[in-house]
Amino acid sequence: MLLGLTVSAQQRDVVVECDWGKISATIDMPEEGGDTAVLIVAGSGPTDRNGNSAAGLNTYSYNMLGETLAHSGYAVMRYDKRAIGLSPIPAEDVPNLVFEDFIDDARTCVEYLRKEGFERVIVAGHSEGGLIALAMAAEAECCLDGVVLLCAPGYNMAEILNFQLSQQLVPAYMGLMVKSTKIIDSLKAGNMVAAEDIPSELIGLFHPTVQPFIISNMRYEPTELAAKCRVPMLIVSGGRDIQVSVSNGERLHGANPAAEHRIFENMTHVLKDADTSDRIAQVMGIYTNANLAITEALAPAIVEFLNNIK
Repeated sequence: MLLGLTVSAQQRDVVVECDWGKISATIDMPEEGGDTAVLIVAGSGPTDRNGNSAAGLNTYSYNMLGETLAHSGYAVMRYDKRAIGLSPIPAEDVPNLVFEDFIDDARTCVEYLRKEGFERVIVAGHSEGGLIALAMAAEAECCLDGVVLLCAPGYNMAEILNFQLSQQLVPAYMGLMVKSTKIIDSLKAGNMVAAEDIPSELIGLFHPTVQPFIISNMRYEPTELAAKCRVPMLIVSGGRDIQVSVSNGERLHGANPAAEHRIFENMTHVLKDADTSDRIAQVMGIYTNANLAITEALAPAIVEFLNNIK
């Protein structure tokens, strides 16, 4: 496809059957078809295929990105991850979720796209979704033709959590910071933490029902995975990202110098521009603004990357 090309596109919902149930997804498809598809993998928490969540996100960032790429001639599939949105599992199974389950589901979606006739499949992982993409790309027999990492972690989840909590708790709540660090260290070592040992202010983040997932996530080192990746890679960082700093992208690029690293100075973690790096201002004005467009240069950069994949 040519950079800047605008074509008609259509949208349809699909269901991908799997051994645990069904993955609900949306495909943004150029009307004239195409041989390349991009799979968008959502970030952490209950973030759905559109980039929204009951936890407060109301961005439609994935929806906007999918539609824009489709109008540039590339098919896009975005899906609700397991236990999220319209991809439900029994409530009693939620505590058993581990990071590998999400990797398996992303791989299932790639296989679905192959069966649909797409010759090339590129995974665009956002935030935690970037780690999922890296884990797939690092496999000995990689099933991907390229990887786009959108505000993806370059540090282990333990380091990311410590950084994010320090931004919120230091210096006003040093006692909580000390306790959170102790909890993170236990989880990194593979040890569960009892609910009674978790301060009420932190129970939502470290509840025992999510600890198996956190522990499994912490086993993955992003830079090690990036170094093993042998397919084309585009790393995208936001200069105003208050959750995953530019240094994460720099670490990933350092581990894989063949990758391309693009930094958009005003882009936030939700792929939209802001004129401030203030946390509260972003959460109130950007994270909840469904009408705000995604960063203008983001989609063209991805299209240029896709155009160059042979």
